[in-house]
Amino acid sequence: MALPDDLVAWSIKRIGQKIGDGECWTMLETALTDCGGKTSTQLMGGKVGTDGDYIWGTLVKDLRRDVVVGDILQFRNFVWEDRTEVKTTHPNGDWETGGTTVEKRPHHTAVVEAVVGQGIVDVLEQNVPGGDPIHRARLHIVSFLGPKVKKTLPNGDVVETTPNHRVSGTVWAFHPQVPLPGKKP
Repeated sequence: MALPDDLVAWSIKRIGQKIGDGECWTMLETALTDCGGKTSTQLMGGKVGTDGDYIWGTLVKDLRRDVVVGDILQFRNFVWEDRTEVKTTHPNGDWETGGTTVEKRPHHTAVVEAVVGQGIVDVLEQNVPGGDPIHRARLHIVSFLGPKVKKTLPNGDVVETTPNHRVSGTVWAFHPQVPLPGKKP
């Protein structure tokens, strides 16, 4: 398997486990070491602190189109707000609306398990919220305001949905790197 696939398989195998000190960085640093990839410590010349914007490989320029399975995401002050408007109108004229979902990653690292759509990814991560073992999450890493979709359900309810995903902060994506042949990771 290629390094990106190895990182995902390594992480899936450890779902429910806490790696090392439980930090998100530790999970990816350990995964890269075990899978033969270059770590952030190696790529940054040993200058890795507890609050750094880590480098994990080759920077991905377009988060909508170029993120692939096995990429490593680095977050800084990331907030994703799902403000999708869902209005359900009942046959009697009563109506109701849906709420807002918020996901935050102030300083975080995760690996992409699947690309669901442009700017929508399933990730494997640990330490979200603080101290949690490796688990899966779905995140929107770019903002998106979609067209309104209207459909009538068999019970007569009319559901109008307008997707509205707002992302603030910074997300970097990196294609992980392997050492050159004959070089140690």
